[in-house]
Amino acid sequence: MGDIIDFTGNRRDDADPDTTLLRLLGQLEGFVLVGYDKDGNELTAVTFGHLPEALWILERGKKSILERVDAEY
Repeated sequence: MGDIIDFTGNRRDDADPDTTLLRLLGQLEGFVLVGYDKDGNELTAVTFGHLPEALWILERGKKSILERVDAEY
C-alpha cells in the first residue's frame, strides 16, 4: 500500500508565468509546456517534432514534480 501524505495546506506562492518564461529565454533546446491561459482554457505547447520524445520528457517532468513534493513532506 502506498504512503499517505498529510497535506497541511501549506504551499509556496505561484511563480509569475511571464517572468519564468523570460528567464528561460535562450536556454532551452526543446520543451513541453502544459498550463492554462488567462481564460482558464487548457494549453499545451510542444516543440519536439518526434512526439514520443515529447511524451518521455513530459513523464520525466512529472517524476521531477513528484520528487519535489516528496522532499517537502
